[in-house]
Amino acid sequence: MYSYLLEELSKAIGARLLISFDYEGENHLVEPHLLGQNKQHETCLLAWRTSRTDPQKQGWHCYLLSRLQQPKIMDERFSKKRPGYDPYDSTMSRIYYRI
Repeated sequence: MYSYLLEELSKAIGARLLISFDYEGENHLVEPHLLGQNKQHETCLLAWRTSRTDPQKQGWHCYLLSRLQQPKIMDERFSKKRPGYDPYDSTMSRIYYRI
């Protein structure tokens, strides 16, 4: 299951597809940009959270894959990298896949 999730998230990043999932009791819709391992050796997804109803919820978030629930790759695409994106993010000790 875990390797399948890594593979699917990598495909979503490559195709620039939105991802929906539950995280800490709340639904998130994100634009995935980078998949890797943080300095605590936890696999995580760096993504821009979108919100059509609450602009304060928009922005960069690092999601631990161990806490993602019910991930779903959407059919909707995003077209560009978000401001502030760093493909060599210094919070990551290892990068698996990135835009």
